[in-house]
Amino acid sequence: MKYPKILFLFVFIFMNSCSYPEISRDVLIYDNDFESNNFTEIDGKATSTFNNTTVLGDFNNDGFTLHLKNTGKHDYVFISFDLYIHGSWDGNLNGFPENDKPDKWIMELDPNMDLIKDTSNDRFVTTFSNSVCYSNYCLRQSYPENYPFENNPKTGSNYTDLPKKCEKSFFGGKTTLYKIEKSFKHSGNALVVRFYDELYQPNAIDDFGENQSKCDESWSLDNLKVRVISYK
Repeated sequence: MKYPKILFLFVFIFMNSCSYPEISRDVLIYDNDFESNNFTEIDGKATSTFNNTTVLGDFNNDGFTLHLKNTGKHDYVFISFDLYIHGSWDGNLNGFPENDKPDKWIMELDPNMDLIKDTSNDRFVTTFSNSVCYSNYCLRQSYPENYPFENNPKTGSNYTDLPKKCEKSFFGGKTTLYKIEKSFKHSGNALVVRFYDELYQPNAIDDFGENQSKCDESWSLDNLKVRVISYK
């Protein structure tokens, strides 16, 4: 029987003919922990102190934009950061009987250029939930997947039950930390990244009629890094 030898030879040739692309460039082009007040590349700067560190934020129906020039030739971009989800985020559903909406968090490459890009590949849209989760009540989130995927609250988190953003307020709740890295196919010599949210809080009003949206739900970001990779 010569078949086993022939099969082995075929597999050997096939395996050796398959090769992975070789990385020609792997460079960290941006690294900011926001402790040195360097915000040259950031629009929408807002800083605060949380958990004994300086963070960007907190944001509520708002965000910031990172502008990087002279990135050099690259095929992919990797973006990593610490994301703090403050308060009573409700995930995919807020539980209201009418006109219900999710609590979305969005990262978008090259915003305002929808006519010349594939938005399905240049945008990460997800939701977060700090809700409790019981058999009869559970406001689920999408992260670490894209919206509208369903996961239990706090799925993929690194730390839970961190301090409230507004410690003395009735509104809001504890904070959850996510350490996130996302990759995108990208080229060119410049990069623009927009980080923002779309929160739905029709009941974030106190007894005096004052809006408490920011204490109710917000987010902050820290340790932002951007890496570019090229292949031969």
